[in-house]
Amino acid sequence: MTKAALRSSLALWRRRYAFRRRRWQAARKAEDTRRVEHWARLVDKAAHMIRRRENQLTRRRPLRLKAYSEAAHLIGVMEHGGNNAGSQVEKIIRGGGGQASARPPWCGYFCAYVYKRAGSKAVQDWRVGAVRLWLGIGGIRKVQARPRKGHLVRFTFDHIGMFVKDNGDGTITTIEANTGASGAVSDSTTGGDGVYRKVRSKSLVQDYLAVRR
Repeated sequence: MTKAALRSSLALWRRRYAFRRRRWQAARKAEDTRRVEHWARLVDKAAHMIRRRENQLTRRRPLRLKAYSEAAHLIGVMEHGGNNAGSQVEKIIRGGGGQASARPPWCGYFCAYVYKRAGSKAVQDWRVGAVRLWLGIGGIRKVQARPRKGHLVRFTFDHIGMFVKDNGDGTITTIEANTGASGAVSDSTTGGDGVYRKVRSKSLVQDYLAVRR
């Protein structure tokens, strides 16, 4: 099925679910056991089809959007117990391919982690920990046209994050790790950095990268 057909089918099954649930509730109110069982089966079938269509649509989403969803769920993760430390931070570093015990800067490992969770094979490379080496990784390409949500953005100060949108005023919105809530460039020396949605000046952008696989 095409994406348009899947969306149409999903909308249909959601309407069917709502209708069948109303009939099931009416049957319960009337204490009609036979009708309750009948409509319960149809409600379950509709719920199953909704999950199936949602899963089918999720699998067809571009890799960058899957990675964006993973990144958005991590907003609010904070360092604890020192610079580049904390259980969630260490999980991200390990998941991105780094050695958590070394407490390395983790902006690159964050990007690798969310893309790996989204299904990327390209980011399973030791170079993800070094911002300057990302473009040398197979399957990573520089974005030649306008960046799109989920692409990566490298900055002029050895830092990498995820592009969300162009704000149309000379700034961009990003999701970044190993950074402060505002003002901080990246990687404080005292801890307290985390994953934030940020606004950055486009003058700080070095380039945009696309993870192709």
